Amino acid sequence: MYKVFPTCVPPTISFVTFYRHYPDTPTSLERIKFFANNVREQSERYGLDSEVVIVESQPGVLSNVFESPKIKVVQFPTAQFLWNLAFNIGIRHATGEYILAGTRDSTYNSELMQFLASGKLRPHTIYRIDRRDVKQLERYPDSVSELLRYCKENTYRVNGKWDAYLPDKKWARPAVALLMGALFFPYSVPHTNAAGDFTLMHRDDWYRIRGYPQVISSGLHLDSFVIYSAIFLGLKQVILKDPMRLYHVEHPRTDPVPSTNILDCLKIMRFAKKPIILNDEDWGEGLG
Repeated sequence: MYKVFPTCVPPTISFVTFYRHYPDTPTSLERIKFFANNVREQSERYGLDSEVVIVESQPGVLSNVFESPKIKVVQFPTAQFLWNLAFNIGIRHATGEYILAGTRDSTYNSELMQFLASGKLRPHTIYRIDRRDVKQLERYPDSVSELLRYCKENTYRVNGKWDAYLPDKKWARPAVALLMGALFFPYSVPHTNAAGDFTLMHRDDWYRIRGYPQVISSGLHLDSFVIYSAIFLGLKQVILKDPMRLYHVEHPRTDPVPSTNILDCLKIMRFAKKPIILNDEDWGEGLG
């Protein structure tokens, strides 16, 4: 199996994301710049040895945007951009001991970054967190602290393990929780809500599940497939709790998300309680 073997001590975490530029969307370039600089600034503040890996679709606009050697830009090889393939390319280029796959619209609060820097991460574990949706910005602020303050004051929805709920309310449907617990027993009930925005595992565990399914259609539930695969391979699921927060600032939607038949695979895994590995050992290799 192909792996990256760095010549120096690898960073603790690789933050992997993807980027496609939309000239008619004013915040498109702002979002990716803020994401990368936010990670670097907070990593330095809390002593987290990290790197950012951005897989960019063609034609690229990021080649001269970032000055830090710890922000890597990898070009997606074809015009047909698929986010699941982009994640796999990024994971294969990542050198971190742990790899966090997430979207460029994500903002990590200070408590979350402090946890990532705490040395408490463990292999054979998949880390998830509720996503907090934030009202759209006309322009991004000048500092991380300003954006975090805006996110805290303008959160309108929380995407929890079971369902979305208002930020000042708590999800309360115990009958559903009991039913789902029985359905997945003895495994954890997968936290698949907004899974594509924050999926953190040890690099060896990413290689065990062979990344995201490399299907042609870029659709719903491919991120859920990763969560199911990890849990049914025996990984422990840890859901990071408040005050750790993941924010997602809303933005204009450009492309519709087509559906896929990946739901059939999820049903099979849930029934058999075994993972389905769709990719071969060369997943993500030769693509970028």
